[in-house]
Amino acid sequence: MDWDLFRIFKAVADTGNFSAAARQLRISHPTIGRKIAALENSLGTPLFLRTADGLALTAQGRSFRAHAEAMAVAALGAESAASAKGRGVRGIVKFSIGATLAAHWLMPRMAPFLREHDKIELDVITHPFPASVRRREADVVLRPVDSGEENLIGRKVARLGTGFYASRDYAARKSLPERRGDWKGHSVIGFADQTSNAELARWSDLITRQSFIVMRCSSQGDMLAAARAGIGITALSCLVGDSYPDLVRIAPTKLASVSDFWLLAHPDLVDLPAVRAVTNFVASCAREDRELLRG
Repeated sequence: MDWDLFRIFKAVADTGNFSAAARQLRISHPTIGRKIAALENSLGTPLFLRTADGLALTAQGRSFRAHAEAMAVAALGAESAASAKGRGVRGIVKFSIGATLAAHWLMPRMAPFLREHDKIELDVITHPFPASVRRREADVVLRPVDSGEENLIGRKVARLGTGFYASRDYAARKSLPERRGDWKGHSVIGFADQTSNAELARWSDLITRQSFIVMRCSSQGDMLAAARAGIGITALSCLVGDSYPDLVRIAPTKLASVSDFWLLAHPDLVDLPAVRAVTNFVASCAREDRELLRG
């Protein structure tokens, strides 16, 4: 069977609709529809059902998806194995990382790696985070949980410290808390997204429970901007907060949350030259910046 049909099926299954699959593959919406119809006709069974939320896989579609994902991994392996015999490591590697770490830690370190590996195309994916390796949304992930249900392999490479920060202007107006009992009367910027930041949100809410929540934000970028504007105190990655001289960390030895970060890849991909180059680079950066990341 034509591999192109598997590729198109997988894109539709991953995105849930023809339009998104067409954008992902850079082919037309009608072509996607015709290819899926041809695939279903050749198999003699429907693979998708139309629902109010888009396209859902039928039982046959779910079974077929497992084969499509296996073929996608095999195709990537074949491409990487062939390119490894050429001049230099080459290939596309999709790397899932949180937006904060990407902007404040990874990007400033990328230029030497990309100059050395000019045949590698690195796709940095910050949304959705964490991307799924099983669904081939990413090849490599850096995330605060281990392999989980995806049965990925890798290792813990970093610990990320978090502390409370306020602007120097805010600190000039109010005496900053040094103990947990000192938070009464303070303004706090909390977490709006209690799902992806559940543990950190609970930690923040517990410590600041005597304060007044003036705002909740779903992104650390907005929390940073609010704190720098003097609106209140907020929890930030120390990597971020310590890089701004107009911010001051509150009780730095007492109020710090530390999360482990794992660098993981699919077991069928981890030894591919391009994937290995990316994981070695990220792990090396994490070792060099161990104290910086811990805060």
